[in-house]
Amino acid sequence: MKTRFSVVVPVYNRGDLVGATIDSVLSQSFTDYELIVVDDGSTDHTPDVLRSYGARINIMRQPNQGPEVARNRGASIAHGEYLAFLDSDDLLSPDALATYDRVIRAFDSPGIIIASVIHFREGDLVRADADSLAIIEAVKFHDYLARDIAIGVYGSNVLIRKSIFDAMGGLRNSTPTTFDQDNHDMMLRFGTCGPCIVVTRPRTVAYRYHQTNRYRDTQHMVEGTLRLVRDEFQGRYPGGRARRFDRYACIGGLAWCWVKRAFYAHHPGLALKLLAQSSPMVAAGALRKLWLGFQRRTPSIRLDATRN
Repeated sequence: MKTRFSVVVPVYNRGDLVGATIDSVLSQSFTDYELIVVDDGSTDHTPDVLRSYGARINIMRQPNQGPEVARNRGASIAHGEYLAFLDSDDLLSPDALATYDRVIRAFDSPGIIIASVIHFREGDLVRADADSLAIIEAVKFHDYLARDIAIGVYGSNVLIRKSIFDAMGGLRNSTPTTFDQDNHDMMLRFGTCGPCIVVTRPRTVAYRYHQTNRYRDTQHMVEGTLRLVRDEFQGRYPGGRARRFDRYACIGGLAWCWVKRAFYAHHPGLALKLLAQSSPMVAAGALRKLWLGFQRRTPSIRLDATRN
């Protein structure tokens, strides 16, 4: 019987953090999974930390090529029905995989699952939602581009059925300096795959705030957003003309966010450059937000613990 989940963790110089990430996977209440950790050319003590886990984890090593290449490499050897990506500084709640398994069974093996996230800082006590398996709420959409609720996309809260991942050709083969906005590129690449299930309760992923979070580098994040804009103009995302507005709105919301952040970070030149190149998408994002304000949102579905 096929393994349910392949948890894929790319890691680069996170020796002080990756142990907690691995421990959060190894302590799952659901045990039908494999854990693949791809060391992306670490030069600190990350390899020593990984070796300490012995046969409990599957370790791959490669020269430093960036997280997208590392995720693709991990996926290439994965045996799981679903790929569960997890960044090397984030954590899974103890019932995360059990929650995903119930969602998969309840929604007849959807193509995409997006989990809800709790944020924490170093030293904070991270608490799992109470009765996490007793109360599961989710919203079903035709695909990611069709969603009518806001949901943050991180490297740790997206699950993709492996057959879809393989059929779509996986992720970009970017570099350690050009991978920014990789999570949003991933969702645009798989944006028309479905159904897409957004799990609104419980929160199963803990996103760690720390000094080396990539989002703190405004210039790289703006440049990454500009790459999304260029790739859309060059027709590199699926859906054709029929889904152009949805893609524009998706990119536009992100672009506007980074226009504002660039201004706040005292980079007006970057902000204006991004706004100029993404203006049609920013307009689409604003129109979609206005339109959704007058629409009834897709209702959530509560899973009955006694039936699923």
